[in-house]
Amino acid sequence: MEACFLRRLLFVVLTAGGTLADDGQVTFVSELLSKPAQKLSKYGWYANVRLQRFHMPEETAIARWLFSVKKGHTFHCGQHNVTIHIRWGAPPVINPTGSVFPNSTLWSPSLSLTLPVTSQSVTTFNLSDPAAGDWYVAAHLPEDDGRIEQKGFPSCSYFFQPQLSIRRAVDMPVLQPDAFLTQTAAPDGPARLKLYVPEFASSLSVSVADCSSGEAAENENCSLVLRLGCASLQLDPVRVNCSGIRCSASLPNPPWNTWLRVVVESSQANRTVTFKVVSNYTVGCKPKSVGLEADDDFAKLRGNSSPANPVSNISVVSDTVTVSNHSLAQVSQRPVSACVGTVPVLFEELDVLSLRFTPVSGPNISITNTHPMLLSYPLHTHASGGTLNLQLTLNSTNATVSNSSNVVACFSPWTPVLELNHSQRCRTALFGGFSIGVNVSAPKAVVRLPFPQSTTWYLTLQLTCNSGDCGNTSVVSVVPEVFLSACVEDCGPYGECRLLRSYSYLYAACVCTAGWKGWGCTDDSSAQSYAHQITAILLLTLSNLFFLPAIVVAVRRSYLTEASIYLFTMFFSTVKHTITFVRLCISAVLTFHLFSLVLPRL
Repeated sequence: MEACFLRRLLFVVLTAGGTLADDGQVTFVSELLSKPAQKLSKYGWYANVRLQRFHMPEETAIARWLFSVKKGHTFHCGQHNVTIHIRWGAPPVINPTGSVFPNSTLWSPSLSLTLPVTSQSVTTFNLSDPAAGDWYVAAHLPEDDGRIEQKGFPSCSYFFQPQLSIRRAVDMPVLQPDAFLTQTAAPDGPARLKLYVPEFASSLSVSVADCSSGEAAENENCSLVLRLGCASLQLDPVRVNCSGIRCSASLPNPPWNTWLRVVVESSQANRTVTFKVVSNYTVGCKPKSVGLEADDDFAKLRGNSSPANPVSNISVVSDTVTVSNHSLAQVSQRPVSACVGTVPVLFEELDVLSLRFTPVSGPNISITNTHPMLLSYPLHTHASGGTLNLQLTLNSTNATVSNSSNVVACFSPWTPVLELNHSQRCRTALFGGFSIGVNVSAPKAVVRLPFPQSTTWYLTLQLTCNSGDCGNTSVVSVVPEVFLSACVEDCGPYGECRLLRSYSYLYAACVCTAGWKGWGCTDDSSAQSYAHQITAILLLTLSNLFFLPAIVVAVRRSYLTEASIYLFTMFFSTVKHTITFVRLCISAVLTFHLFSLVLPRL
């Protein structure tokens, strides 16, 4: 259905120079994506947000959004502010009302733009080297003031339409490991390259050398700016200003199984620099190969074979690609002492926005202090509309755990953190992670991530001790539970989880009742008491009794049609007011039936 509303124009730009973002070394094409205009609503909960999804192709050099807001009527409505949120990888998590989030719920604010609107407003947002994948745009009016609008009368309505224009390179050079490429960077045309980062790459380095600008005084001087990575609005690419005869940029823990963007631009005006660029990566450690016998995995699922201890599935492998050119220093090899063990995880799709991940070797995972244990959890695009839950429990029944022992964990997207200690932060080169820990005093830890990014998430676990020596406690057992749910704890007792749709994309949000609010309906700052709800029900119900005098008068004067209308209006109004508090009514009815069943038996 989304393709029916999507207009895409594609034409090849073959100019040699002078155009925007055209450096003469690669060919750029232009693509235009547009979504239909939608009527905006005042924010009450997430269903009032107009969510649009755009797919950003690989090798996009420049992206430009055009946001148009137009008033639907000609009469004066005053000035209103339209808020626009932009996020890469998942829908934006927003909090316009400033409500309290549920416990252990972590989220990062997205980019927000405020567009004042009187009759019609247009604004643009430019982004260089955006990350490939899905981008989400959400828009809404200010918070709902609670005023009732009469049906049939014209009201102030606003329509929002986003459009996206991109410039994409179709022949971007690929930077192979240990292979030099000669490139040219001009002030108005940077050199654009890409390289592939394989799985279990622990570090990555890109170096430039042999610079020449055509002037003898400036030869061998690399006046360049080297950037690694793409713009995701949360973290910027790694940027290095080069000024000597050589320059390099390194990334510890680069993103796995993805293409990484490399942009080299001249830092001096009116000067074109020719240079050589090379890349290399290091694989510090990877687990032992499991072979090609897939029947063993099914046997483990059936319980017909005892799985091997995941701690023993360790193999130290060092595979370092170095630079052989004399003008560049070789990249130092990582120490082989750091290693990692892996545990295969079973992926089960239970329902819409309902996934469960289970370790194949059983719920208990053995953790040591010598090396970390790694578990991976892939999330596809349609899983980003739910809530990713992680619960880590320390199992102290199988082993004696000392008070100085701690199990630290890092939950990160795209790539794991393979070295966990007190000084190492839970973040990678381009993305941040979420750090948790369990011990004897706090044996359970929970992390909830609403609208997680659609990528592979990694959980790294390791045992640490305050004194450095764990003594007899060298192995502990933990139970990691990772699952995807539609909402946070099913919105609790004062909310209901609703499934929402934006064309073919599904996502979920909570609608709260009885004055409760917040992402999980846990904010009771404006909640109504039980007595207040009962009083409201009684007043709304008894107010319908005022129809009785009109019904009696109509019957006595033989106005049967009018009497029937009054009677039906009174009846359905009473039903409507009752089901407004359906949760409270059902609870009261169930309590009444319980007493009616129990009391006769006493």
